[in-house]
Amino acid sequence: MADTSKHKRLFLALWPDDFTRQRLANVQNAFRKTARLKSARPVPSGNLHITIHFLGEVSTEVCTRLQTALADAKAQSCTLVVDHWGYFPRPRVVWLGGIAPEPLIDLVAQTQSCIQACIAGYHQKRFVPHITIFRKARHPLEIDDFDPIRWRIDRFALVESVTHPHGAEYNVLNQWMLD
Repeated sequence: MADTSKHKRLFLALWPDDFTRQRLANVQNAFRKTARLKSARPVPSGNLHITIHFLGEVSTEVCTRLQTALADAKAQSCTLVVDHWGYFPRPRVVWLGGIAPEPLIDLVAQTQSCIQACIAGYHQKRFVPHITIFRKARHPLEIDDFDPIRWRIDRFALVESVTHPHGAEYNVLNQWMLD
């Protein structure tokens, strides 16, 4: 069994600024009024983000190498318009999303190259930009429209996920600004 004190459960994410986070939380609060979401578990507003790569358990040595490699990722800032919702039945989550602009797709590719240089055998699942807002949810069937949220993506973050009995706690370990 691996020594977990020398490992961290990590992911790369788009981490919203406070204004965007509040707007996402406002939509989440409006969705709570939907009858089929009353028993769903809302994601704490401080945990709202878009995962661009899930890395899993990573040693502290690899984490250090990864942070050095990620500092070389160069991509343009861009705006993601969050304008629709969806439901993933297998994990039973309701999410908000948008169409990834080209600079975001470029960021995903560049960071994937950095990760592959540090983690042998890393394979990226298809990137679907989404913010999970409810877990353990029944399909809501219908939700009222919401005003689109223009999220200025100007940074990405390396985040540690720490699991507690009450849920996950996310700690930003490092952030990198985009051009």
